[in-house]
Amino acid sequence: MTVDVSINISGLTFKNPIIVASGSRTASANHILKCFENGAAGAVTKTITYDVMQQVQPKPRMHVVNPEDALRGRFYSLYSIELMSEHSPEKWVKEIREIKVAVKRNGGILIASIAGRNFEEWEKLAQLVEDAGADMIEINLSCPHIEEGTLMGRAASSSLNVVSQVVRIVKNAASLPVIGKLTPHGANPINLAKTMFSSGADAVVSTARFQGLIIDVGSMKPILWGSYGGYGGPWQLPISLGWTAHIARENVGKPIIGSGGISGWEDIVRFLLVGASAVQICTAIIIGGYSIIPKMVKGVMEWMAAKGFQRINEFIGLSLKNIMPLENLERRRIYAVSVDLDKCTGCGVCEIVCPYEAISLDERNKAVIGLECDNCGLCASICPFRALSLKVRAS
Repeated sequence: MTVDVSINISGLTFKNPIIVASGSRTASANHILKCFENGAAGAVTKTITYDVMQQVQPKPRMHVVNPEDALRGRFYSLYSIELMSEHSPEKWVKEIREIKVAVKRNGGILIASIAGRNFEEWEKLAQLVEDAGADMIEINLSCPHIEEGTLMGRAASSSLNVVSQVVRIVKNAASLPVIGKLTPHGANPINLAKTMFSSGADAVVSTARFQGLIIDVGSMKPILWGSYGGYGGPWQLPISLGWTAHIARENVGKPIIGSGGISGWEDIVRFLLVGASAVQICTAIIIGGYSIIPKMVKGVMEWMAAKGFQRINEFIGLSLKNIMPLENLERRRIYAVSVDLDKCTGCGVCEIVCPYEAISLDERNKAVIGLECDNCGLCASICPFRALSLKVRAS
């Protein structure tokens, strides 16, 4: 079966749903062209700003939590203090023009991420990137390292009025489609999304990195650069999917771009199923390189063919109807924990973790489930040998 993975956002056609998010892999024209050469449909420039302090990167600034897992495709976190673009706005005019000349070879939508310290800078930056030839503008109201005293990053998102003003100013300053990037800090994502849309935003990115802090217990100080850092990676996926689903269920009628925690093609599909029209990927490409992009595109296409979908629009939001309201969740004990005696090694993990003390080991050193079992599912989930499973009781 031939499948079409193209999507449309605000009148622009993306050849697939993958957009490389603003970050170190989109730091220059050379970086962005590599995104397009490897099959990305879109790329967001590293955030363009006049703030000189934000243009100078701390050294060191990146730390992988659980690096062995990162290299093996398992759960990990990227902790970093990556700031905004090292290039001046004037330099970015040349970079954007270079990209637009070269991009004809591979196709690709160029999105300029901007951040102003005041309303005048927001207006000036919007006009600058449009004149340079960008296809869309992304408003950076999410950066976790901007805490107060300015109209950029998450500091600005603390006020819905400021968010609205920034969106309106950028929309009035340029004729390009505008994307608002939501912060995960101190704000209601639904209210932020509604405010952005009502103020003229054409799409939103549903979440971004969190701010975190890692302390070394030996020195009793923050590690490496000695301060807070952005915290992202696969661990974030369930949170990001939840936010995206909540926004999608508001029936906003405008595109949502999912982001946060994507590590494989399955995660892209998950975002589309809960209502996203496309996704932005950052950490996975930092760790895995540009070559993971075509693998992800291939995975999505093969999944679509296997499921019988010809176009992405056929399954966007399909999982929303299956999200159970809290009041409808099963509260009866209708399950029994089944023990596969061939797999059970008597390791005792289930006995240790059971909060109801319903599990013991018999004389054969096999797990036995008692009547106290409350069907919580913890034992089946944690069993290292997959010897336990939940099954509906026979009526």
